[in-house]
Order: sequence, then C-alpha cells, then structure tokens
Amino acid sequence: MTEQSQLTPMERKARALVRLEEGRSALRQALEGIDAEDAFLGSRWSVWEVLQHLDAENFVDALEKISIGEMEMLPPFTSREGRLRQDIEHLEGTYDRLKSVIEGLSEEQLARPVTPPNPRNSFPGLTMLELVERSAGHAGTHARQVELTRKYVAEFNAREKAVTVLTLGNGDMDAVPLRVKELIAFADYTAGDAAALDLVRPWVRGLEAVIRPDNLEEVVSRLGREARAGLWTVICVTGGSPQDEHPDLMALASQHCDKVVVV
Repeated sequence: MTEQSQLTPMERKARALVRLEEGRSALRQALEGIDAEDAFLGSRWSVWEVLQHLDAENFVDALEKISIGEMEMLPPFTSREGRLRQDIEHLEGTYDRLKSVIEGLSEEQLARPVTPPNPRNSFPGLTMLELVERSAGHAGTHARQVELTRKYVAEFNAREKAVTVLTLGNGDMDAVPLRVKELIAFADYTAGDAAALDLVRPWVRGLEAVIRPDNLEEVVSRLGREARAGLWTVICVTGGSPQDEHPDLMALASQHCDKVVVV
C-alpha cells in the first residue's frame, strides 16, 4: 500500500495545495527581477513561452464548472488530426470576422488613430486604415512560412527523426548544390569537421557542432538525440561517398540515430 493511498481525500487535497504553493513560490522567485528583453529570448523555450504554457485559465474554468455542477467532466482529448481541423476552422472563422469588420468601416472610422507611436522600436502611430493595410498581408506572409516548413519537414525526414548527412564534394564553395545550401540554412544543428564548417558557414543559421577525432561519437550521439526531440540536424562531409570516405562516422550514425539520410 502506497503512502498516498493511506491518506484521506482531504489530506491528499491539503498536500496538493502545499505543492501548488511551493511551485508558485518557486516560480515567483525564478521571475524576480527578470529583464523584459531577456524574457523573450531562449533557444528552446523563452521565459515568456513558459508563462504562456502555465496560463491554465481554461483548465481553471473547467474545474470551477465541474465543482458547481455545470459540467460533468473535462472534454475528451482530441487526436492531432481533430485538433488541427478545429484550429483551422477556428482560424477561418476569425478571418471571416476580420473581413466583416473591415468591410463595415466608414471613412471616418478609417481615419481614427488606433495605435500610439513606439519610439523605442521606431514604430509610428497608425490610423485604422494604416493598421488594416499592414495587417491585411499577414496571412499571406505566413502562408509562405507554412509552405517552407512543410517542404523541409519532408526534406529532413522529420517524421522518421532522421539525421541528414550532406556531401559537399571537393571543398569548392561554388560546387555545393543548392539543395544542400537550403538544408543547412534550415537546420537546427550543423555538424562537421573544421574544414566542412568553414565551407558551409555562409548558410548556417542554427548551432554548429565541430567534429574532431576525440568527440566523433559524442557529437553523433547528440545529433541522434536532438533529431528524436524533433530538431533538424545535418552532418556535413567533404569528398564523395560518406560510406567510403567516412566509414567511422557512418557506423556511429547507424548506431546512434534512428534513421540516416545521405544527400
């Protein structure tokens, strides 16, 4: 019998409240004195993103309704397919509302100032018309982002958690294929020996990992873990066939990575 099973429901509730207050106190301490600029920085999660994750307003609303009998239980968990469909439908509804608002604006309303200037970011004050003009292309801009993300999800074999080995040829920068340059530009991690990294550095936007004889297994193992976590990882090698010219690397990649793709 576990310790928890020996407690009464009210004792377990009291313990949960203690843990809640301990967590709240720890969070307050962690946030104390944080700079507003730093709060939005982070390689995985920024502090601001953590705060958004911890915002449990919907959860609290549901518990309140259950406690007073307005709801029997939490809504069922939806599949990713169902959630994606709901989010797309919600987005469509929001854009319909936005379109309706814009269509109903009079000339007087269009001339009304709606945002104050922000000298810190060199952002001017805007009228309703200027704000509408700026926001009208927002979806189109991010549509391109979605297209590129879908393209590179496939290119990186992201569903299979693959690590991609990129062959650079004889070390001539002009001979690096366009597809290889694009994959490097979108990779979260780019690994390679010093010569390979020097060659591809103009296109690297993510983190670099230098491979040396003494850390080869460590780096390859790390890339395998990062790929399993959903990040896009590449290993750049000079020369021709990686299997022939870099057998130790390829053997370790097969050992530590779920899938290895050679481009």
